[in-house]
Amino acid sequence: MDYPDRQPAVNVVVQKFGGTCTESPEHQALAAERIMECRDQELWPVAVISAMGREGQPYSTAELVKLVRQIYPHIEPRELDLLMSCGEIISTVAMAHLLKSRGYDTIALSGGQAGLVTDYYHGHAAIIDIRPEEVLRGLQEGRIVFVAGFQGVTPERHVITTLGEGGSDYTAVALAVTLARTPTLPFGDELRVAPLQIFKEVDGVMTANPKHFDDVTGPVALATLTYDEMVAMSALGADVLQHSAAVMARKHQVSLVVKNFKTNIPGTEISPATSRTSGRPMIAIPDIANLILFSVPTRHGRLAGQLGGAMRKERILHYQIPADEDRVQFAVKRVKYRDVVQIIERILFDRDITADFSTDAWGLVSAVGEGVRGRTEEVRAQVAEALARDGVTVFGAFEGELHVSLLVKEEQRTQAVRVLHQRFVD
Repeated sequence: MDYPDRQPAVNVVVQKFGGTCTESPEHQALAAERIMECRDQELWPVAVISAMGREGQPYSTAELVKLVRQIYPHIEPRELDLLMSCGEIISTVAMAHLLKSRGYDTIALSGGQAGLVTDYYHGHAAIIDIRPEEVLRGLQEGRIVFVAGFQGVTPERHVITTLGEGGSDYTAVALAVTLARTPTLPFGDELRVAPLQIFKEVDGVMTANPKHFDDVTGPVALATLTYDEMVAMSALGADVLQHSAAVMARKHQVSLVVKNFKTNIPGTEISPATSRTSGRPMIAIPDIANLILFSVPTRHGRLAGQLGGAMRKERILHYQIPADEDRVQFAVKRVKYRDVVQIIERILFDRDITADFSTDAWGLVSAVGEGVRGRTEEVRAQVAEALARDGVTVFGAFEGELHVSLLVKEEQRTQAVRVLHQRFVD
């Protein structure tokens, strides 16, 4: 096999393109520009591609799932992962073909072909190894490498798994970590890795969800985030990175930038250089919509811990919110309702107690920032006062090192975001 002339170094950049970046021919052309710009700068892109678009659009993951659930609503997790992986494969081949039609040498790889090895947990698998031989071979051959995000394969039998909602972020971070640890390509060329680029349809990580605002005084893009802020926001509803990806990026100190694929705005930088406090008590007000709430009696001392542990084992993101001295409550996303019910039924099967589910819809609104560290009681009092003054009722709260989170009725969630954003972030 003929390889191009060896170079002193090969400069690689991992780029991740979200579903909106590939949902239409116009957006695909703009995403292609971002890739070609890197080649103009003598960078070799490894492009991680998400499935095209959202629910209601052809080839989106939601539409693929709907296709089989029209036949019968229950589908085995193994087959569901096999089906859901198709969306990324379609968009990856389409993007690789688009660049090839413009004169670039490309190769499209599935997650498994790119070497992403996962555990056996269907629907929310964890990456346990990366064997990047095909990615490195593509770079050595002078190709732009396209990798299907959101998927991997198991170590034995190579069963396809998916990495959970937002899993293409996880793919991109894992590849960036692996390439940064690879000093040379197969034939000895030095490998250097530029900061990871995460492309979305917004100008960076926003101070709040823009959908809650209808005027020019709404949220803005943050110039920088610390790793701890990124991890906290990813768990509390902000569109930064998938939580598993954020945790991995922090662990390995991956430098990255979140930016708009349509513009040249710098975006939001997250790197070791940004890991310092901003001096402001809060930098963002993320939120989560349409949660379900269930509670259990606290007189059974270990019950709450058992439920929380079971949900962590099943990789269900949940929020334990103190209610009163007799009960403890958990909030989870509504899409996880059936999984939660199965856990509760299993744990409570031989006990003379029941869990109470709320019939209301709930929202979680959080105040996040390095400035909260060491001041949670003070910030909690300020946040509660601001919401009470505007007529927003808080039904529970919990804190972390960098956040104060409040449970409100779903119909007051947007109001709560606006109040806190205006009071603490604007």
